[in-house]
Amino acid sequence: MTDDHGLSINALPDEILLCVFRTLSATEFVATLPLVCDRWSRIVASDACTLKRIGMHHAKSTANVEFFYFRDENERSLMFHWPSDEYAARLLQCGDSHGAGGPVTPVKRVGYAKAFYLCARYAEICGHVAALVISSNLSVYATDGFTYVDRLTTLVLHGVRIREVDQYTLAELGTVYINVLDVVYVKCSLASRFDLKFLHSGFGQLRRFRVDHNAVGVRFLEDLLHAHRGTLETVVLGDCTVTGDRWIDVLSDRLRGRTINRLSMHSAYFTDRCVNRFLTSTDLVLPDDRSKVTIDSALSRISFSIDIDPLR
Repeated sequence: MTDDHGLSINALPDEILLCVFRTLSATEFVATLPLVCDRWSRIVASDACTLKRIGMHHAKSTANVEFFYFRDENERSLMFHWPSDEYAARLLQCGDSHGAGGPVTPVKRVGYAKAFYLCARYAEICGHVAALVISSNLSVYATDGFTYVDRLTTLVLHGVRIREVDQYTLAELGTVYINVLDVVYVKCSLASRFDLKFLHSGFGQLRRFRVDHNAVGVRFLEDLLHAHRGTLETVVLGDCTVTGDRWIDVLSDRLRGRTINRLSMHSAYFTDRCVNRFLTSTDLVLPDDRSKVTIDSALSRISFSIDIDPLR
């Protein structure tokens, strides 16, 4: 690592080296640089700001793990509301270095076993990783391969076929990742006999929940709002149809005095009369600016999105 004049890159001060390191891919930053020498490992570990902007993606191939950058501090929050159809493309964009603009570079991958070894060895580094995206079969989580991500706060399942036997794996993930606050299911398929409560029941600190499935029942909605009544702030049922005609009673009852920042869903059971009754309920704390409340009657269905100020 010297030039023609015999100068070594290690002659550079730490702050200059760190600026160079930040231009590399997230995988190189997390999984390669720390192996070079103790100094580089220490420099990477000291850059908590950058590390907190790195996520981990367990790819379709069970042998591969990807690390990716969030472009700014708001990217992880925006991740929760990415449109379902754009999710894969947006995730690929995060694989680029976190400088804005420029072409998207291919996402580099490391072997699953190697990632486990690296992260176990450099727990201080990967301890900052706050987001994990899973797009592979959940059977791989029969091992303790990801228990080292002890500061994980966002868990996303993207395009996963969830079988009936996986419901207990989901429950176990909730105990492994005890700090998870946000859980997102995007374009996942569920077995016909899958117990929907396992989508959320294992996460004891659940703050935000999103699911994009074909249909969820009023019973599921009631259980979700009841089980996490002390923590839940956001519910997005993005591409779901809520089945059952008791939705207005369930929401009015379960949202009474709740800290719900956003509620988005649609149902064939929604009518203009019921939606207006729901929006004017004295049980709900709605924002003063009602322009944030929209009602869309497209396709003969009523859908609405509500931003509710958190209770003080």
